[in-house]
Amino acid sequence: MLFSVIIPTHNGAQFLERAVSSVLNQSFADFEVIIVDDGSTDSTPQLIDKLVGQTAGKVHSLHQKNSGPGAARNRGVEVSSGRYLLFLDDDDELLPGALALFAGQIEKQSQADFLWAGHCSQDNQGKTKKHGRRPFSTNNLDNFLGYIRGQFGLSQGEGAMRREIFARLKYPETIRNNEDVVFFAQILALYTCQAIDAYVVTIHKRKESCRHNIESIRATGALIADLLFDPDILPSQYMPFRDEFVSSRYLSLFRALYYARRYREAREAYARAIRIHPAHLYRWSYLRKYLRTFLTV
Repeated sequence: MLFSVIIPTHNGAQFLERAVSSVLNQSFADFEVIIVDDGSTDSTPQLIDKLVGQTAGKVHSLHQKNSGPGAARNRGVEVSSGRYLLFLDDDDELLPGALALFAGQIEKQSQADFLWAGHCSQDNQGKTKKHGRRPFSTNNLDNFLGYIRGQFGLSQGEGAMRREIFARLKYPETIRNNEDVVFFAQILALYTCQAIDAYVVTIHKRKESCRHNIESIRATGALIADLLFDPDILPSQYMPFRDEFVSSRYLSLFRALYYARRYREAREAYARAIRIHPAHLYRWSYLRKYLRTFLTV
């Protein structure tokens, strides 16, 4: 089997069927779908049973106690059989032809460990924006730095990876926010990535998503750096960039607090970011927001 599409879900009954249908409707047929129920307490388990029963062995499922998205993805990998793995969030949907596109690129770019395409994002009002994929550097350090410095983003659903990656890496299971940042950054550091100039998934932006949860960002601030800059995983040349990364996490916290109008806390986060990595003082978009906190009641 060429592809395993792994969909973790927690109380995702409102969206899950749309995500699964977007895979089942693909023109390329050599795939399986694995739904990992991460301790749902709504009607998700019943919906999963219905989907499994309707799809004649194409959709498989497993259930675990609530352990977070990283653990759910890792568990899905353990029971998967595809040569390449795709991870789709339960509220997103693959675009028509996505798997055929990946299959064609795999045939042409057989040396790439990870194929990354672009995505479309759609907000709560239905406004859609396209996010293309620029070519990757042949230098892994350049790709790593570009990612952790925010020069480009990566999302679930827009990439297909060799399953062999999981012999060395796993999604972190001790954090429930930005676990994909750790995983993707380590892939960029260690593996060959190929960009695809196409769009393969629609990502539905929800305000209530945990990526916007201030307390989650705060809780993972230091731990995420420890997980990413693990000396047992990353080579030594990556370690000097740890402080820069930690500082950038505090800038992310600052931005979230700023938009939440929690200006005193925002200033504290900004000050800490600059103490850790003074060069971030020259990131003008953040400095402007910081100065505005003194002018806003």
